[in-house]
Amino acid sequence: MKKSWIIFPVIFCLAIFLLLIPKPGEIYDASMYGVLPGNSGSENSKNLQALIDKAAFKGGTIYIPEGEYVFCANGSQTYGDHCIKMRSNVSIHGSGEDTVLMPAGESEYGLDMFYYNDYLDQGSEAYIENCQFRDFVIDASGTSCKTYTSAGKGFMFNLFRNCHWANVTVKYTDATGFGVDCPVDSSMTNCVAIGCGKAAAEDSNGASGFGIGYGFAPGENLQITDCTANGNKKFGFFFEHQGRFDLERYPLENQGKFEINSCSAEGNLYNFGGICAQNVTYQDCVSEAPRNKGVFFEDCTDCRYNGKEVERFA
Repeated sequence: MKKSWIIFPVIFCLAIFLLLIPKPGEIYDASMYGVLPGNSGSENSKNLQALIDKAAFKGGTIYIPEGEYVFCANGSQTYGDHCIKMRSNVSIHGSGEDTVLMPAGESEYGLDMFYYNDYLDQGSEAYIENCQFRDFVIDASGTSCKTYTSAGKGFMFNLFRNCHWANVTVKYTDATGFGVDCPVDSSMTNCVAIGCGKAAAEDSNGASGFGIGYGFAPGENLQITDCTANGNKKFGFFFEHQGRFDLERYPLENQGKFEINSCSAEGNLYNFGGICAQNVTYQDCVSEAPRNKGVFFEDCTDCRYNGKEVERFA
């Protein structure tokens, strides 16, 4: 008799626990978890972060319905603040151009909308994995920073694997729009960067539409297809080996393979290019009305633009 009084409460608690565990691949409607167009930036940032943390337990997709959603700083890193820290196995989907995420507020060094890890002098050597971002807009026109650094991005990722972007627009960030470093088996398709790098000068580092650093591990790779970069402060599309800054953490022998196909760029300081890059291939790309050069490479090897091999400048 005594054993039954012990067993039944245990079974009941276990059943409740199993019901609370997210199902693999579960879809979460963010509006049901307090992410709402009428909320303050603080409310939306805290609620979306809590939902991402919940979904990461077993993986899932967070759907954000159409509307304009304000976000604000909800965490910090070495240089800069961020609204949302991403976790592996969590995807963010919107309803298209009518889902607008709006990071806002003044920060010391810049405000990232989505963030993972820090640079390796401060961050970990762990990868974020298995994330998808699709069908939404990040509009950072409401941000400003006191001092320009490389922070203030739509996406600030360092070390990521099997992550994919589709139909995402990033515009008016203080720094680079899609500023993602050290990719493995990842892609960007039909994405757009407009007016990014607004806090930078034309001689600043970063401040590009798509800016990809690499060199942490051998075999890093990324495919960018049918994407557009217009009116960004520095480059439209840009690659650089991080060994130019830190050879100890990013050995030059760690080379990757990067393919940029059928992309267009207009009105950037340089539309396409790279510095200290290797194995970067731009193919079937269209460059129009650059503010300086359509194509700019410096200290690059095995880099090609529309079938032409480039060495230093083109």
